[in-house]
Amino acid sequence: MKKMRIVSVLMVLCLLAAALVPFAGAEEAANPNAQREKVNIRFSQYANNTDDPEGMANDPIKKAIEEAVNITLEYDTGIEGYDDRLATEVMVQAAPDLFPTWGSAAVLRQYAEEEAVYNIAEFINADPERYPILYKIINSEEYKMYNKMYTGDENAAYAIYSFAGRPYPSFAGVPVYNTAILEQVNDGKVPATVDEFIAFTENAVAANISGWWPYTNKLTNWAEIDNTIARPMGTSLRTPATWDWMWAGFVPDDESKIGTDEEHWSLMTVSDKSKEAMALIVDMFAKGGIHNGVGTLVDLDDGYAAFNNGTVASYGYTFGYYTQFKKIYDSWMSAHPDGSLADLTLGTALQDANGNWLRVYDVSVYVGAHYFIPTSCAYPERVLDLVEFLASTEGQDLIFRGIEGLTYTMDGDEVVYNIDEFVNINKSYGYPNPDRCRYMWFSYLFCSSELRLDLENKDYWEAVTTPHDNTMDWAAGEAKEVYQHAIDTAQSYVDNVYMELPSYYGLAALDSEWADVQTTLYEITNRYLAQILGGQIDLDTGWEQYREEFNAAGGPELEQAVNDAIAFARENYGSEE
Repeated sequence: MKKMRIVSVLMVLCLLAAALVPFAGAEEAANPNAQREKVNIRFSQYANNTDDPEGMANDPIKKAIEEAVNITLEYDTGIEGYDDRLATEVMVQAAPDLFPTWGSAAVLRQYAEEEAVYNIAEFINADPERYPILYKIINSEEYKMYNKMYTGDENAAYAIYSFAGRPYPSFAGVPVYNTAILEQVNDGKVPATVDEFIAFTENAVAANISGWWPYTNKLTNWAEIDNTIARPMGTSLRTPATWDWMWAGFVPDDESKIGTDEEHWSLMTVSDKSKEAMALIVDMFAKGGIHNGVGTLVDLDDGYAAFNNGTVASYGYTFGYYTQFKKIYDSWMSAHPDGSLADLTLGTALQDANGNWLRVYDVSVYVGAHYFIPTSCAYPERVLDLVEFLASTEGQDLIFRGIEGLTYTMDGDEVVYNIDEFVNINKSYGYPNPDRCRYMWFSYLFCSSELRLDLENKDYWEAVTTPHDNTMDWAAGEAKEVYQHAIDTAQSYVDNVYMELPSYYGLAALDSEWADVQTTLYEITNRYLAQILGGQIDLDTGWEQYREEFNAAGGPELEQAVNDAIAFARENYGSEE
């Protein structure tokens, strides 16, 4: 009898064990990472903050990512000397397990040649079932096109490319007006042309009010002035810089030829047309049409203050993009608690006397960053497990929605955000701004404009070129009204202003030798334009001296190099257009 009981007990235990096997298998199938080695992954991202260990320890999004991938996360960051420090760590085999650079082709090539970073395609292609989303990404024609551009081998992927995409065009050159002053000095009429805008500033000066504060960053950023005055006149005061599009300062000879083998761009920085535009700008500054503090004061904060206290009639800071308009609105409301949206008039991009609009030439997406796995990393496959998860819908939900029941809830198909909880998480890392409704770590990983991509369900290039900006999803009340007003205003004229270039322009690149030339030209332009504006150099006599120095430093040669780079990109990467 005893023996029978023992056997019965054993049978029951065996049956229970057998019954549990499917559940263990289901758990493994649901999350295969649960059975993989648990490792620590050091992830690096620029300009976050790790000074709040308690907040980091209580970060529910970090915890959810760690549990999903079966890892521990160590965050790494920095600002001053960050890039140099990472480069050193790569050299001494001590780099973070996943880290970014700013999309420099030269750096990627160097790391690949030195075998300092892994060719991640080798791991992904060897196990497509483990990395289905990454497998789809790196085997897309577009991804291979970038591989080929960087190293000549379309099948070698040494980085995760982070593309900067936008749901709306972005450009400078659209002033915001103090409505009361606009009514006082211009009968409420919004200037539509350069001449009308200059007349408006003169009317403001006659009323003892400065006409305009364009953002200039102490006269090292001429984009606002350029797009408001020079661009509508068919020219540009700017010069190409290493951090900008290579065609900054260029104007196409014939827009209709763009995309053909007859396209050609002219560098207009020291042209006679630019001298004409500068003459208008110098006259405005001398008369007070441009605030005399531009270029000498703190600039952005001083511009807000002057606009808010009514000593300047209009202000400009990239208001072609709707989130920038809200910044001046918030500043205004802080200074005028009883104010309203009606106190501000968002203007329009300007035209010249012949009806030619400000023109902005842009590529809808471009590589803004590269993320690398260094060869010093002992477990690259596990790092790729992390990347694969973050590319999934579940991973993107964590980054751009957070934790259901905490940072958001679902009302049918609608996401209802709890912004306070999101802010509470992000403030541990130095981002208390509620306008940043996304998890600050990993938000740049696939999209360097910090927008959500549907990498799991869409073709790769479709996902990259149609990012989702969740700002309007979580914005409510007054904020939503301000955003929508700016979007609607820009939509009324944007088609006249914005020209999207063929995507191969995003692959046009200059050899590294041109970086020093661009830097030198940039310095020459800022020095001369600042002194001409301030009256230290006479425009008529100084422009020829400026032109001679600019050209001697390589201006004409750079123009040829840029056109050659565009032609090369068109011939090698433009077939899909």
